[in-house]
Amino acid sequence: MVRYILTRLLGLLFVLFVISLITFWLMHGVPGGPWAYGQQLMSDQQLAALEARYGLDKPVWQQYLTWLGGVVRFDFGMSFEHPDESVLQLIGRTWPITFHLGLMTLLVAFGIGIPLGIVSAVKQNTWVDYLATLLSIFGFVTPHFVWGILFILTFALYLKWLPTGGWEGPQYWILPVLAYAFAPIAMIARYTRASVVEALRADYVRTARAKGLTERTVMSRHVLRNAMIPMITVFGPLVPDLITGSIFIEAIFRIPGLGGYWVTSTFDRDYPMIIGLVLLWAVLIAITYLVTDILYVFFDPRVRIH
Repeated sequence: MVRYILTRLLGLLFVLFVISLITFWLMHGVPGGPWAYGQQLMSDQQLAALEARYGLDKPVWQQYLTWLGGVVRFDFGMSFEHPDESVLQLIGRTWPITFHLGLMTLLVAFGIGIPLGIVSAVKQNTWVDYLATLLSIFGFVTPHFVWGILFILTFALYLKWLPTGGWEGPQYWILPVLAYAFAPIAMIARYTRASVVEALRADYVRTARAKGLTERTVMSRHVLRNAMIPMITVFGPLVPDLITGSIFIEAIFRIPGLGGYWVTSTFDRDYPMIIGLVLLWAVLIAITYLVTDILYVFFDPRVRIH
């Protein structure tokens, strides 16, 4: 197991190198530059001074080698959009808030989605199943920002139970987490229902019932244990999506997280920030899938890692 993990981590370094190379080439190949919108207000000398300050006057390959040398020293450069902060400082200041939002959303999504899917499967083709299915579909097709605006209008402005935005305390977390969690709840509920329905029809469940086991024992030992294995696959891609931030949720609720920088850094051609965020995303995906593979070993005895 240790050898497998080390091999995957070494492979991750190569993947990050390739991703950084492609990202660096693509972002420099797009027309325009960090000062495209303001260069009409600057003289040629001012523009040349800015490019020399950030090394943009050099060939792209030389810029990449300079950046790569800095990365080896854990220096990802200074943000063009926020010149008083480095990329690591900016991510370190904002990402804990986004991570907190995403982690709470994950807990709510799995805490509601799994029981909802189980109940829907056990009560298959009843009004409970139809209602759960309707709620899941409605939650899945409705964008985050619609839920966010609806919650603000209802619970903040009309009922005045909760604040409209911010991130100062637990009362500020409720609305953005619920708005962010609706789509994951719907997806998890649908996957859980399908897995439980498939497990209920399996031969080993019929055999367990034929042995005289109680329905509770059959569900806990045979149905749920096997039905939850496919949910590990859902866990993989869902985690990076949630803990890297929702642009709309953070904007609507005025959350000072990392989500907004995913768009602003692209529009502003903030090269160090762009590549820093891309690598953060890649690391999260790689680590999440590594954890997913390890979890499969513990939950499914048929899987072996060599």
